[in-house]
Amino acid sequence: MIARLPAALRGWILPLALVALWWLATERAWIDAAFLASPARVAEVPFDPQVRVLLEQGLVASVLRYLQGAVLGVLLGTAFGLLLGLSPVADRLFGQSFHGFRQVAMFAWVPLFTAWFGVGETTKLAFVALAAFKPMVVATQDGVRAAPAALREVGRSLCLSRRRTMLSIVLPSALPALVTGLQLAFTFAWLATIGVEALVGFGSGLGAVLIDGRDNFRMDVVLFGILVIGGLGLLLNLALDRLAARVLRWAGVRA
Repeated sequence: MIARLPAALRGWILPLALVALWWLATERAWIDAAFLASPARVAEVPFDPQVRVLLEQGLVASVLRYLQGAVLGVLLGTAFGLLLGLSPVADRLFGQSFHGFRQVAMFAWVPLFTAWFGVGETTKLAFVALAAFKPMVVATQDGVRAAPAALREVGRSLCLSRRRTMLSIVLPSALPALVTGLQLAFTFAWLATIGVEALVGFGSGLGAVLIDGRDNFRMDVVLFGILVIGGLGLLLNLALDRLAARVLRWAGVRA
């Protein structure tokens, strides 16, 4: 029966089932209301003036922090990935160190960043940028190395300049990897944005809203914040998928 449903509707089966289970759990009092607010209470959260202002400020702060950190991480990651991919000397000097560095769990850097930069905006931006930096370096380096040796040899035989070789051979070959790297970088940066806001706990942001709701035993605010964060993450994922498909189609590359 499920197989006969349109593909667009099948994706709603699990979310609707979870909402039904959530409603049933609160309606039958299977879980204390202090720990799990009902769907009706969560739906009322946006109509609470104080909470709405807090959420709006948090949303703006998180999105701005996310965009600034992600763009910085992508630019630095692309530059460093190009250096590693194009220069064997740089790869020998820095490659192994970078691959060891990227094995460190992201949130392990929070104590060090707070010690260096305090608990303000600098720490949060540095953390988000780092989350975007790692996958972008790997994708760029792999993409540059994906350029076929035969094409590079043709470029040398035609006496193409370095710039011309980069634009005509290296970057087109690297494009699929670069697009994938951008998708991963922006996705990880969003997760890092919410995570560092919740861990640091100072200032505005959706992560800080979750912690504030928890501290004040407002599980309805916490659950509504989680839904907002998940919804924004879903929209981001869809937008990145569409952008990737368009870029690859424009470049004549099969996704």
